[in-house]
Amino acid sequence: MGEGAQSRRSPGVRFSRRAFGAAGLALAGLRRWPARSTAVAQTPVASSSQVKAIYMNPMITTTADGFFALVDTIDRTELNALVIDVKEEGVYVDTQVALYRDSNAVNPSLDVAGAMRTLHKHDIRPIARLVVFKDNAVAAARPDLAVIDTSTGKPWIDAGGNSWLNPFKTEVWDAATSLGEELARQGFAEIQFDYVRFPSDGDLSVLDFGQPVDATKQMDAITGFLSAAHKRLTAAGAQTAADVFGFTLLLDDIGIGQNVRKLRDAVDWVCPMVYPSHFPDGSIDVPGHPNDYPAQTIAISLKAGADRIPTARLRPWLQDFTLPGMSPYGAPEVRAQIDAAEAAGTDGWMIWNASNEYDVDAFHPASASA
Repeated sequence: MGEGAQSRRSPGVRFSRRAFGAAGLALAGLRRWPARSTAVAQTPVASSSQVKAIYMNPMITTTADGFFALVDTIDRTELNALVIDVKEEGVYVDTQVALYRDSNAVNPSLDVAGAMRTLHKHDIRPIARLVVFKDNAVAAARPDLAVIDTSTGKPWIDAGGNSWLNPFKTEVWDAATSLGEELARQGFAEIQFDYVRFPSDGDLSVLDFGQPVDATKQMDAITGFLSAAHKRLTAAGAQTAADVFGFTLLLDDIGIGQNVRKLRDAVDWVCPMVYPSHFPDGSIDVPGHPNDYPAQTIAISLKAGADRIPTARLRPWLQDFTLPGMSPYGAPEVRAQIDAAEAAGTDGWMIWNASNEYDVDAFHPASASA
């Protein structure tokens, strides 16, 4: 996995997620899925425990063949869920949420009804990944909702070239939650909120949130949003999750408003990104760089997290990619992380690869998981 424009970082820890420059591709191929249906799909797969998922970025998997290849991978293995981007560099689904439409953020390239029919037919749990506060389109259209740069009076730009919405603005909360409600009605079993935090990269000394900010206010804002969203989405029939930095299992405050002690009651699952490659050398007790010790890194992180949140409320993101200059990851390294997560008692796990290409040999065959 190469470095890209989209990163999620805590101080000293780089959490790169999106890497490949295909964000501008249209999804014409996905429109070849079956025609839309007005019926509301029923939620597949047990709605609680042991989700075993891979990730799909529809800006990378741009054809029906690519989508069905992922479905086939899930069918043939112990996997039972697919995490699909619905909002990151714009909104990839048709939506009536006025804030996104008025901001020209909507590019309805993903045929949700077609995807839901396929996933439900194959008994695959559909999870929507929804980026909340990193949002270039809305920040440009509605600077009153953005984090402002005091040196320019304009929306602040982070080190990756991205603008951020102000986590204190309840209008931003409402828009993200309303999109989640639409997706729940269309058949998504779970809404997974990402970039649900305060910004962390760039010149933080010029940030203006319209009010004084401290660690407590940051945590209250993030927890407040997730709690309010959880209440509404539960009523809409969907469960909720929040992606958080892996270091939140080790520290209560890393300056971004994510505190798993508080979040444990605000969502159904907390999803730490415990990628071994993203832990700095010497940051945990392993003999070398954490990237070279996948099982130990996951075990240490989750053990530390158990002091803050029951591991049964955790569903970690695990690594199926190789960062430049680091030891390569393949099926053995992926399986080592899975085994460590399961030994720790987590409620399932999810595998991240920004190119949507997975080491299938890391997964037990479907017959062995039945």
